[in-house]
Amino acid sequence: MIYNSVAGLKAKLSALGLGTWVFGGGKWWGEQKDDVSKAVMAAAVTAGVNLFDTAPFYGFGHSEKLTGEFIAERQIRKKSIISTKLGLDPDAPGFHNLKRDRMKKEIEESLSRLGTDYIDIYHIHWPDPAVPVEESAKTMRGFYEEGLIRSVGVSNYSVAEMRRFMDVCPLHFLQPPYSMFNRSIEKELLPFCVKNGVSVLAYSPLHGGMLTGKFFREGYSPPRDLRRKGMKDLREPYYSVEKDAFVKTEKLADGCGISPAAFALAWLMSRKGVASVLMGARNTAQMEENLKSVEAIPDKAVLSQADKILNQMSADLTDIDNCGTPSYFIKSADEQKSFD
Repeated sequence: MIYNSVAGLKAKLSALGLGTWVFGGGKWWGEQKDDVSKAVMAAAVTAGVNLFDTAPFYGFGHSEKLTGEFIAERQIRKKSIISTKLGLDPDAPGFHNLKRDRMKKEIEESLSRLGTDYIDIYHIHWPDPAVPVEESAKTMRGFYEEGLIRSVGVSNYSVAEMRRFMDVCPLHFLQPPYSMFNRSIEKELLPFCVKNGVSVLAYSPLHGGMLTGKFFREGYSPPRDLRRKGMKDLREPYYSVEKDAFVKTEKLADGCGISPAAFALAWLMSRKGVASVLMGARNTAQMEENLKSVEAIPDKAVLSQADKILNQMSADLTDIDNCGTPSYFIKSADEQKSFD
């Protein structure tokens, strides 16, 4: 395993982290058995993964509880870096709730479910339009100064929101979506993070499973969980453009002796500013395949070829959008946000 030093933590962070949203189960995250989830965590730990990323919203507490149980059973709390979040409320308008009392309630509940007295990385899951950034930042600073959290993060924030947050509270991490098929953070967010010492934890690195290639295989139908129902990538003309790019990068992966999924993860690990890539896995076979990404990092020439392919794909997709193709979301933006 590769490990990276990051601001805010004494321990080094594994370059691959385990994203546990699938462990939540149910109709939003897909059916998942707890014993299989724990086997996935065991495989990750054996390979040297020390970062567990979860959230109260994943299975409405179930993912956190399962993660805490596993860490306690293995007696690896001191070796583990727990990352969790707050700010989403299924009973609130738009699912957002960063009121101070709610935030205090959430951290208490997360600490209890995780079976710990501190959280290594604590993120605000999404900004709340009804609560000023400065107000939620002040509450997070209180958690930080009290020692309940070791470092502070935000997820899905803009540069402007991060600047406002940093005027009130130290900020160590940003957790945005980032993958070969979603490079939007490269325009503003990633340069800002690199300049200001904010470490990036990249989520959705396989772009909802598309970068495994399984959705491009003949006769394969994508799962109909709510997370994927809104993906424009699964509709034409986006689908054909991304399939063409995938086929080309798959050849690069073959040349490296790794799967397309492992190649996509390795590509992300090579990006400046990325401290850890949050991989998900529903079973040990997927986990073992993902772990191969640290064994064969592509050289600069191969990465350059991949960038050329992806740049062309981005240009083609921009042309499509400029011609009036439907927007990313089938559902409202707030509904779609609630799936992440």
